[in-house]
Amino acid sequence: MIDDADALTVRDLLEIGVLGDACLLAGERGVDTEVADVRLAADMTAVEACSGGDLVILTGQQPYLVEVALRRAYSADVRAVVVVRPTTGTFQAPSAATISFANRLGVPLLQTKADDPLLVADALRTAVRRPEVAAARLLNAVTARLGRSRPDPRSVITILSGELHVTCAVISADGTAIEGVSPPGLPPDLLHGSVATLVEMAGDAAGGFAVAVPVETDRTGHVHLWLVSHARGRNKRWAETVLQISQVASWALGNWVAAERLETERRARSRGSLLAELLASGDDVPPQLVQQAVLAGWRLDGWHTGVYAVPNAPTPGMFDTAHTERLRVELSRRGLHGQLVEGAEGWSFWLTNDSEPPQSQHRELTAKLTLALGSCQMVAGVGRPHPGTSGVGHTLAEAREAAAMAGAAKVVHIDELGVRRLLSMAAETPALVEQATRLLEPLTGVEDGQLLRTLAIYLDEESVTSSAAVRLKVHRNTVAQRINRAEQLLGVSLLNPDERLAVHLACRAVRASDE
Repeated sequence: MIDDADALTVRDLLEIGVLGDACLLAGERGVDTEVADVRLAADMTAVEACSGGDLVILTGQQPYLVEVALRRAYSADVRAVVVVRPTTGTFQAPSAATISFANRLGVPLLQTKADDPLLVADALRTAVRRPEVAAARLLNAVTARLGRSRPDPRSVITILSGELHVTCAVISADGTAIEGVSPPGLPPDLLHGSVATLVEMAGDAAGGFAVAVPVETDRTGHVHLWLVSHARGRNKRWAETVLQISQVASWALGNWVAAERLETERRARSRGSLLAELLASGDDVPPQLVQQAVLAGWRLDGWHTGVYAVPNAPTPGMFDTAHTERLRVELSRRGLHGQLVEGAEGWSFWLTNDSEPPQSQHRELTAKLTLALGSCQMVAGVGRPHPGTSGVGHTLAEAREAAAMAGAAKVVHIDELGVRRLLSMAAETPALVEQATRLLEPLTGVEDGQLLRTLAIYLDEESVTSSAAVRLKVHRNTVAQRINRAEQLLGVSLLNPDERLAVHLACRAVRASDE
């Protein structure tokens, strides 16, 4: 668990990077002891003056001084011994016997590299005695570096990783890391809220804590983009420092998102090509495409319900920006707030819910769409709800299919197509279309196509002669005569249920194929 105590342990000092590239040579058993103060020691007298809770930094180069410091640590509860290796010149590293001695005593023996031990001592002493000053220094360093660079995801991750010694990633709401590497073992509900969150990471592979800070939020309060950092320390004060600095970095990223979105809006027509790429990706959407979609303001997590609207009769100027905006306003007036993308032949629109919507929702949605399209010469199809990034493509594909078979209806849901959808799918099967064409070939061109048309309508009207006559606007005897001749040419009897079904299916499949 995250330690509520203010004091830092030897492990904390190693993991938060205040010792730079320091390594633990020995004494791992004692790394969880708290450090109260930092002492510099150049000789034996200075070492003997160290007391309980101290971390000793040795500035003298005598090999025996390390063993003296270790003995003092064991007898006086000194918490750790740090050996400073100069970046230039000769250096005699602690011997194997010394390392074994430190392990037996359980005293952490650390080694770091620096030109000036005083700088190491200053950094450590500030972190231990004045953690708020250390946090302020880090904040200043991060802010200065953000100000000198373009705060895009890659530069922000580089800065945070270098200054805080954390693992960072910029993650979309659906869990895709658009930059950096997502920390392993992230709690599944970490990205479900709308405020900055700090959680303990479980397991040996992760450990420490994770910080998730919202970068960009829409008007409903849903977060599209998160800055996630994973640190190995467990000190509460350090965790709060990482959280505060991550929030500053998230503001810089928010400015980048706003600038990128403005540029994307200027290239409004690129949204159509972006959607086309998203649909073409299927179930395997690359992170770069997810990033572009997030920058376009599209929500990709949750459950999506797609709508595809097309004009009854396309006219010049139908697909201009003004018409798209009018359609957006009409949808908004009915409470339909989603993504609207103009295409070459129609408009793709989708709504997103946090959870799977009930089956009854499509009736309400169909009614609202009918009102929204009331003043437009348009028809629309509605797809089923589908989850996740790939769900956008699945639901819009169904919406396009429904729109193509809307006919006289203003708005049609994919589940309302029934037999027409089944026959349309069958018509796409070459073998079935070929067989249906061969079966009906004797009627092709007979009486200028009236014989085949009469047969199809007669079967659609459940073999009721009078109903077919009304639709054809002829006398019912004319219908009866045509049906009798069609039976003779085809060599079938429509009184036989199997033959009647086969002929009806053939008529509908050929018609759907022609459409």
